[in-house]
Amino acid sequence: MSSEEVLKWADAVYPSGDADYEDWEGENSVTNEVLGALDMLDANLALPEDAPIYLEFLATPPGQFDAGYAKFQQQIGAIDYNRRRADLKDQPLYAPFLRT
Repeated sequence: MSSEEVLKWADAVYPSGDADYEDWEGENSVTNEVLGALDMLDANLALPEDAPIYLEFLATPPGQFDAGYAKFQQQIGAIDYNRRRADLKDQPLYAPFLRT
């Protein structure tokens, strides 16, 4: 799937209100976090090559949200966003979110 297709899909399935996911741990849900991130993939400069990061987070075992989220954040934080900004500057999907 292209980034545009994933964004359109996430926009359609990510609710703007309460959601009843099976993996809620108090206030936290891996499903909710991933869908929220994908719903903002253009602003987050997410690319298809990042899919393994999201899939690994989705595989977080029940009761392990905090550890899974910390690893997810670490992996997302390791992306070279300076390079990514330069690579995406001419991509219409991402351009509105890039500083010039």
